[in-house]
Amino acid sequence: MPKGPRKVLGIIGDPVAHSLSPVMQNAALAHLRLPYIYVPFHLKTDQLKEFFRTLKSRRIAGLNVTIPHKQGVIPFLDSLSREAKMIGAVNTIILRNRKWIGHNTDGAGYVTSLKKEAGYSVRGKHVTLIGAGGAARAIAVALGMEEAREILILNRTAKKAFDLAHELNRKFAHTVYGASRLDKVEPYAWPATDLLINATSIGMKPADRLPVPLRKLKATALVSDIVYTPLDTPLLKEARRLKLKTHYGWGMLLYQGALAFRLWTGRNPPIEVMKKTLLDSLSR
Repeated sequence: MPKGPRKVLGIIGDPVAHSLSPVMQNAALAHLRLPYIYVPFHLKTDQLKEFFRTLKSRRIAGLNVTIPHKQGVIPFLDSLSREAKMIGAVNTIILRNRKWIGHNTDGAGYVTSLKKEAGYSVRGKHVTLIGAGGAARAIAVALGMEEAREILILNRTAKKAFDLAHELNRKFAHTVYGASRLDKVEPYAWPATDLLINATSIGMKPADRLPVPLRKLKATALVSDIVYTPLDTPLLKEARRLKLKTHYGWGMLLYQGALAFRLWTGRNPPIEVMKKTLLDSLSR
């Protein structure tokens, strides 16, 4: 723990050393001269109980949560925000009146990145979402809250996609959720797609390829990838080669962090400082 009067913010995960949140958040805190420091905590699953038992004595004011603890932290919290309840996972924790409150800014961060970085609104749009894991779930909920017209969830394991679609259809009146196995998509789905999102880790390795027929998308479709290392994923490279509009994965990381910053500090985050710091780190 750092010495002095500073409050502590941090991120817990396993692993956590690779996270870019500390450099991004510390740059924002320094820019506004706020009395906080942001540090990583490498915690195994069996260490969570003891960590939260002593949390209030550690001068910790808030936390980010990354893989694999986004669901595992929930039993140790006092309450959850509406988004966190709907998503069933937590990526941000704040201390309010000595109570630990779990939030999830992943989905809202993704939607904000679409608006700010691509000038794109999902309201009334047909979305094809690849993936049914934690990130896909957060995005699917956020898209429903933004009243996307239809969301088709594709996954290599069909049951996960169908289960998620069934659950979310009960929660949203203005959005229709469908599902399919990734390699069994009906042909009409591709040309109907306004927004294609890769919410899996496929693309982090150069050899990774998604079995997606980008040529079948309409000329106005937007192709989005939440993978941000590398910045230029194979999916985005192919989309640009076909002259389709693209949306980079670093935006979700930036804006979910900015939303967490506001929750912790009550201050408007210095977005441009955070963005520059993040992109500088990613380009090294």
